[in-house]
Amino acid sequence: MDMKRLRDLVITLAGLWLMMSPRLLHFGTSHLDAVWNTWLVGAAIILVIAVSRYLVDARSPWEDLASAAFGLWLMIAPWALGFAPFVAERSNSVLTGIVVTALSLWAMVVDADLRKWVEDRRHQHQLLR
Repeated sequence: MDMKRLRDLVITLAGLWLMMSPRLLHFGTSHLDAVWNTWLVGAAIILVIAVSRYLVDARSPWEDLASAAFGLWLMIAPWALGFAPFVAERSNSVLTGIVVTALSLWAMVVDADLRKWVEDRRHQHQLLR
């Protein structure tokens, strides 16, 4: 299994975890903002990976950028949405966000196909000048 597939698998598993975690971690019913946030971001992560894998040019950087944005949102969501005082909800969001962001940024740095895509776009842009 190549590294891109492995990374996509781990990020997809993080998305699945987000969708299951409110029930598994027993989020309080009074913390619906945390529940909805984890469900929606988890579903969005899975959707981005699936669309990128099966419908779009695999060398495009949009998947990694979107995943990194979701990861960053997960890290700030507890404070932005007001569920930071609740340890399980906050920890789940921040730790999953770190994993998703780190994998996405790492992919953008080491992915040879992505670097070639960026260089091709830069070269095309220079030709248009």
